Amino acid sequence: MAAVASRTFAPIDFRTRFPALDGVRALAITLVFLEHFGGGGHGNWILRSLNAVRSRGWLGVDIFFVLSGFLITGILYDTLGDSKYLSRFFARRSLRILPLYYGVFLLFVVLTPLLHYQWRPGHLWWLVYLGNVFGNKDFDLYFIISKTHLHRSANISHFWSLCVEEQFYLVWPWIVYLLRDRKRLIATAIGIAMFTLLLRCWFYWWAGPFWAERWIVRTLPFRMDALLIGGILALLLRGPQAHRVQQGCKWLFFAAVVPVVAIFTFSPSAASPWLLTIGFTCTAFASAGLIGMTLRTGSPAFRLFNVRPFRTLGKISYGFYVFHDIYYYVWLQLLIWLGAHLGGLALPGLIEIGSAFLVTFFTAKLSFKYFESHFLQYKRHFEYDSERASHEHAFITALDVNPPQTSAHHSR
Repeated sequence: MAAVASRTFAPIDFRTRFPALDGVRALAITLVFLEHFGGGGHGNWILRSLNAVRSRGWLGVDIFFVLSGFLITGILYDTLGDSKYLSRFFARRSLRILPLYYGVFLLFVVLTPLLHYQWRPGHLWWLVYLGNVFGNKDFDLYFIISKTHLHRSANISHFWSLCVEEQFYLVWPWIVYLLRDRKRLIATAIGIAMFTLLLRCWFYWWAGPFWAERWIVRTLPFRMDALLIGGILALLLRGPQAHRVQQGCKWLFFAAVVPVVAIFTFSPSAASPWLLTIGFTCTAFASAGLIGMTLRTGSPAFRLFNVRPFRTLGKISYGFYVFHDIYYYVWLQLLIWLGAHLGGLALPGLIEIGSAFLVTFFTAKLSFKYFESHFLQYKRHFEYDSERASHEHAFITALDVNPPQTSAHHSR
């Protein structure tokens, strides 16, 4: 009986800790990093094949979207009965996201007298997480140009995904709060996800590949299905069929990977109509399958992603993502300099990629330890009722086991 119970995947809640998910974060951030810092895959077919895989590193962003939808939806559903449901959720999200995000922009302001950054009024939209919308209208807003040190200009183009997630955080909690019922939430999420796919198809047909690639990739209305598919997985794993759903995740992963590989192979363009429509839906399903596979302790996926280096990188993945591409032009200058002195691009490329990864890793690690963690500790002031109740229960249980010793004076 014990062996059978150990193979059963019980419904989860937001207090359940899944350490392998940090490994999934590590995979996602590594894919994004390699897309931005790889390249140069010229030569034999092996190098060209590796470069083709690397150039699809944007899949890491889709993994992040699905994982965010999975975790956030789980928290929102599990805490529906909380006495301060919305205020605690937004407070905790703010403590995790805002300090580093605004801290980076504050750093840019401080560096402006030194690097002579050229600020534009449109840059203010980033402060309210609408930079992706206005950046699509004016791509110059994705950069903060230094007029005296061009190669030290700040690249903030990758912040578009942070805007998409934040916009989702401002909308989805209200829908969860109003609907409340798990089955109605699943049905609603499926309906919105299907509408998102149809919206992508219509926009591609109406606007054409150039504008479709620009807007479909970087805005919430066209990317919401990825976040919602993660949310659907979270809700399914909180129902009576959690065991079967988790078991089925591996089949979902493999079934979704097949069309993704086919699209990448036969329609490889970044503006491919297949990629920008059904392709994004398939990558979201593959990401959901991958996440679900890692949840069962002892499974092959769990063992793969639960290794310590992956968990360490995953823990600081937010800071890693924020920092990794800001000073891309500095690393490009290093590559050019190394190429001129060492010849070729293979060895200079490895040195550049390795240096950029290590510098970004330690920057993110220091940021998490000495900056982000300072704000995260204030989450204790916004604990949910269920968390507080578990603390009190643990305290009372401890007293029952080890009652405090009282003096004769106090006993009277």
